[in-house]
Amino acid sequence: MNPSPDGVGRRVFLGRTAGVTAGATLLGTLPPTPASATPHTPTSHPVRTRSGLVTGAPAALPGVTVYKGIPYAASTAGENRWRAPQPPPSWQGVRKADTWGAACPQPVTGIAADKVPPLSEDCLNLNIWTAAGSSPSPRDLRPVFVWIYGGRNSAMWASQPVYDGANLAAKGAVVVTYNHRVGAFGNLAHPALSSEGGHGGSGNWGVQDTVAALRWIRRNIAAFGGDPERVTLAGWSHGSSFVNILMISKLARGLFHRALLSAGVQYTKDPALGHVAGGYAQLAAAEANGTAFATYMGATSLPELRALPADEIVTKVYAQGAPAAGTSFGNVLDGYVLPRTYTAAMTSRTEYDIPVLTGNNKDENGASPTLTMTVAAYETYAATTFGERAADFLALYPATTDAEAAAQYNNYARDEERVSTFLWGTQFRTTAANRSPVYAYWWTHVPPGQDTTNPIEPANGAGAYHGAEKYYFFGNLYGTDRPWTAADHAIADTTSSYVANFAATGNPNGHGLPPWPALRTSKPESMELGDHFATLPAADSPAKYAFLKGYLEGQGTEY
Repeated sequence: MNPSPDGVGRRVFLGRTAGVTAGATLLGTLPPTPASATPHTPTSHPVRTRSGLVTGAPAALPGVTVYKGIPYAASTAGENRWRAPQPPPSWQGVRKADTWGAACPQPVTGIAADKVPPLSEDCLNLNIWTAAGSSPSPRDLRPVFVWIYGGRNSAMWASQPVYDGANLAAKGAVVVTYNHRVGAFGNLAHPALSSEGGHGGSGNWGVQDTVAALRWIRRNIAAFGGDPERVTLAGWSHGSSFVNILMISKLARGLFHRALLSAGVQYTKDPALGHVAGGYAQLAAAEANGTAFATYMGATSLPELRALPADEIVTKVYAQGAPAAGTSFGNVLDGYVLPRTYTAAMTSRTEYDIPVLTGNNKDENGASPTLTMTVAAYETYAATTFGERAADFLALYPATTDAEAAAQYNNYARDEERVSTFLWGTQFRTTAANRSPVYAYWWTHVPPGQDTTNPIEPANGAGAYHGAEKYYFFGNLYGTDRPWTAADHAIADTTSSYVANFAATGNPNGHGLPPWPALRTSKPESMELGDHFATLPAADSPAKYAFLKGYLEGQGTEY
């Protein structure tokens, strides 16, 4: 959908970060008792990877070991900047994997220094949580859950407490989080890079990092107890867009076997794809942005661009008043990593046929518990968005006061999000003719208070905001400082059990859990997670569903 009045829009496209100032510098049961209350010791036996031996450290929960900062590819500095990830270094002896690895260069202005890891172009590293320190027998290998962080080019690193994997590991998964290149380092397209790479396109370096991480996992994860034939690729927002791309790309085919897209997918004709993280730029537009970037940076060649200090690039790209041309970086329809449009993948039946779990949140897509809107702005929005059908829209979502206008816009935005997700599911099942199930969710629970341990979390009052479900998917409430209640712990236990089951079998259902039906193309509905665990319709009434379905299917642009 189009951006709403008063700047209230859908999830912002991965580009320049609003609010970053000039001079940004590089800097089944309730969860067990946190590890801080129950001392335990690290793994005593080193684990052998193809690069060398590693030992881990105690994780946040007893019985779980975490291996931190293991390199899965070489440094991206110098000649490796804006190149496909290179093989990881090897080492002699035993590497102590007890310290988080560096994050990739990005702006950190406004984030407390104690929340910022070291920043370096030598940042392609990963973390593993496992309930066993050495490989069990092959028949006992556990499902692998690989998580891709989200964000808006800032606070994008895998070591944040909100991504702690100890609870899912205690529930039987081997959890992996990893760092990948972001911003200009992760998405720069340029004609010279397209020529150099030999594939006719460029950009999507962060997605290529993801492929390298998956290849490392394929080769090494059994040593940590993980099953390389049961890998779930999961992410939220920007990370979800990577999952979406790799369900189309051939580069990671066979390297993962289920997909979890949190704040998730949109119907491929949804106008929102023009400006959310899941969208993409055409190669020519991305290359034009890259040419403008080089001019802005004062560089006339790739060697000069690669010689620039990383902190100079970050500072200039995110400087207040930086030009839009040359500083906007997102996914690219490059013909290689992303070989075709989302629609073409569906119609050509090349979308990866694997189980999918995807959904969205009550207070995103422009909806907000603090939204204010005048009747005049609401009616203008209706006319601009729906044209000759504006009167039909206003009859379905009527408003005569400003308070009603805000409430009805919220109702509409929430309906439209669920309808868009459902229509994507029908494309996956019908247009692409896939047999694998789709499990769609709608997150409704508001995390209590505010979390000061995670710089990506919004201030109190944001409602069931974009990404609020992350705590509950991981079930890692123990690592944050919100005033969690018994209800939160129960919600987290149920939700993380769904996730663990999906990772294990491709089906979130399990003993003692409320039933979660797979998407049926003849029945437009979703599964509410959070305040309740039960199905709900894709829109508040059949008439609203029919209207929104017709609006989305009638769009002329296919992404």
